[in-house]
Amino acid sequence: MEPIVPLKGFDKIIQPIRLTGKSKILFHCEPNVPCFKLCCSDLYLPLTPYDIIRIRDFLKLTTDEFLILYTEPFLLPKSQLPIARLKMRDDAEKTCPFLGEAGCTIYPVRPLACRYYPLGFGLFRNRDERRNEDFYYLVQEGFCQGLESGKEMTVDEYRQSQGIPELEEPVLEWAEIIMKKESFGPIEVPEKSIELFFIVSTNPDRFRDFIFNSKFLEIFEVDEETLKKIKEDDLALLQFGFKWLKSVLFGEKHVQKKKTTPSVKKVRPF
Repeated sequence: MEPIVPLKGFDKIIQPIRLTGKSKILFHCEPNVPCFKLCCSDLYLPLTPYDIIRIRDFLKLTTDEFLILYTEPFLLPKSQLPIARLKMRDDAEKTCPFLGEAGCTIYPVRPLACRYYPLGFGLFRNRDERRNEDFYYLVQEGFCQGLESGKEMTVDEYRQSQGIPELEEPVLEWAEIIMKKESFGPIEVPEKSIELFFIVSTNPDRFRDFIFNSKFLEIFEVDEETLKKIKEDDLALLQFGFKWLKSVLFGEKHVQKKKTTPSVKKVRPF
């Protein structure tokens, strides 16, 4: 094989072909592929709320420790909503902080974006049918020799082989919030709304503290069974947080306000 040279700029091509779950692809990646690990540097790698929980637990860190050591805030270009992305090392190649000699050191809990590669994923709203639709596309990078090799499989089969569906399901409502905000176009986002979205998206410990140690429960109706779950279970807390965000940001009726509430500063919906 020819020597591998890391390529930049226009050598990273997104194939402008919409793929479905039944579309077939060829891709193969393992240590014996010459370009192994070249895709693990200089990344703008977004972390889902579930990614943060899984990696944090794998590393046996607190949420604050993980966020400070390994992430940085990032504004999504279209929605202008803040999320956490993985912070690259401060070296010449800007390598992933979890890249080791043998590959990924957190492979069992690697982020959703890593599992998808070389596919990209998006959601769009079908207004005529009033439902969300998934779409996929292929990312072709000049250095990648794993493309067009290996066993042919459908997009759905590839997603299943990477454990994507079970990691994607818990954050679908979060993705819907981002997609809905994108559909509004370039509108000004209230600062308080940005803070609330960022807390729910990145830090379950702080969101839980906000629920139980502020006036939250004096303002919102939350049943005892839900309270018991979100006090102990971070995944249940995420699901509650997404529904609460939809309620306060879009005026949806998932988490209702009490009829009489203390005087607090209101959050203006998007």
